[in-house]
Amino acid sequence: PSPLIYLVIKPPPNAGFRLFCTGFSPLGFVRMPQCKSGGVNEELEVKFDNATLLANSAYTFGVIIYNPGGAPNPSTNYWGLTIRDYNDEAFDSNLNIPGLDLGTVPIRCNGIGWTSAAPRVLATVMIQIKVLHEIAPGTLTTISVRAPDGIMFSEDLSAIRILPRPLPMVEGNKATIAGDTLILNLDGNLPIQGNLVYNIRFEVINPVVYPHDNTWSILAKKNIDIEFSHVLTGFVVGQVSPYDLTLGSPRVGSSAGPSQRFPLGAASARLVLALLVLLALAVQ
Repeated sequence: PSPLIYLVIKPPPNAGFRLFCTGFSPLGFVRMPQCKSGGVNEELEVKFDNATLLANSAYTFGVIIYNPGGAPNPSTNYWGLTIRDYNDEAFDSNLNIPGLDLGTVPIRCNGIGWTSAAPRVLATVMIQIKVLHEIAPGTLTTISVRAPDGIMFSEDLSAIRILPRPLPMVEGNKATIAGDTLILNLDGNLPIQGNLVYNIRFEVINPVVYPHDNTWSILAKKNIDIEFSHVLTGFVVGQVSPYDLTLGSPRVGSSAGPSQRFPLGAASARLVLALLVLLALAVQ
């Protein structure tokens, strides 16, 4: 235990990233910290009161940033994380966390919704993506959704629906469930129509206890290459969905929508998109 713990997140040098306190996700730390951010290329600092970091334990948190207008220099595309104690003295750090490549696939992930967050129930989950403009045939082969530990996908493939209009998927093999991952198999002979919202709906069985690393991932791939990736903060017991799944739209007064999105990774390098940087911190 410590009276104070400071975490300092440093972006790749002179790459044009900007970090924001707005929308910080404490996740494994549970409680919201105090936060201080700066301008472009500057560090972000968060302060946790009465923090306890256990040895050999992983902690996950999320920070919103804006991507730069171009790809970072590969030789310096590394993030830094420093832990400071109550005397504001560094006692551990990793300044060589590899950054992901920024891509140009025109996909935006708007958010996640659910019908129930109660434990041990069958619930419907919706992840909403927007394709900004048409994606040419063969650009992507799969779109996959990875669930947090402990959440199980329903084996009922008929419960998987994309609304209000479908994605072009392979006839006879539209979707596959592989453990904690749902895979949508795209038809490489057809384009993905642009300027449209796609609501990806599926059923899951909620866990008894939600994990500390309570995050969902959505990946768009061409074969084994990741062309787009995005991480969303998961839901917990008692939390109301920001989306009304009967309509596929944000609830009145909710913060759901593009301004609150949490993508991680291959967001467009030519667009200003938010990014959720998830750093797994192993205390030695």
